[in-house]
Amino acid sequence: MHRILVGIVLLSIWELIVKLASLPLYILPGPLVIFKSLLINAHLIATHALITGGETLLGLLIAIVLGVTSALILDHFTRLQHFLRPVLLTLQATPPFVLMPVLLLWCGFGLMPKLIVICLSCYFPITVCLLDGLKRSPSPWLDMATIMHASPKTRLWFVRFPATLPTLISGIRLAAIHAPLTVLAADWIGASSGLGYLIMLSHGRLQVDLMFACVICVIFMVFGLNKLVQVLEKKLIFWPSVT
Repeated sequence: MHRILVGIVLLSIWELIVKLASLPLYILPGPLVIFKSLLINAHLIATHALITGGETLLGLLIAIVLGVTSALILDHFTRLQHFLRPVLLTLQATPPFVLMPVLLLWCGFGLMPKLIVICLSCYFPITVCLLDGLKRSPSPWLDMATIMHASPKTRLWFVRFPATLPTLISGIRLAAIHAPLTVLAADWIGASSGLGYLIMLSHGRLQVDLMFACVICVIFMVFGLNKLVQVLEKKLIFWPSVT
């Protein structure tokens, strides 16, 4: 309840500053104007939001599959880590949207370059978090598996992998934050639909109220993805944390 009250107070201060300073709409619209624009352009914003949301979820799912698979392969073939980890770190240090012009040249305009950029942005947090989690499996669990003569495959799927699920969820949570922002950056470079495209279009037309309305939608999209990850965490991790 107190969060709602804090939000109302901040929005009231924002509206008051805009009124007292007589700021023009193309500089900074007030919350009431933005809310009115959100209602008027609800259908337009929803259409582009569905496109951005679908691209974000699809790219995130592909990144999760690739990240988990890669981490399991690198954990099994430990020698590969010495060769591939520097490559992974180098690619991680490269902003994915910098590659967007090259991807547009290779793949053209459409869904494919966006999915590649999203996967590059989300892949590394998931892979690195899961790989580090597999290395830090709780010793008591491993000792118990050794006493019970569990095979390496059994240790992986029934001991080590469940123990590293909290770390994996942390990587997915980071990826869920990066994914919508990456889609926006991809839309700014080359797209004909999506919230990023609509933000750039409204910016060029000085429709700042519409631009702020789109930004609010992006914020709610990030919150929604974070809530989805929390639900996934509660479904997968139902036992007390190991200390």
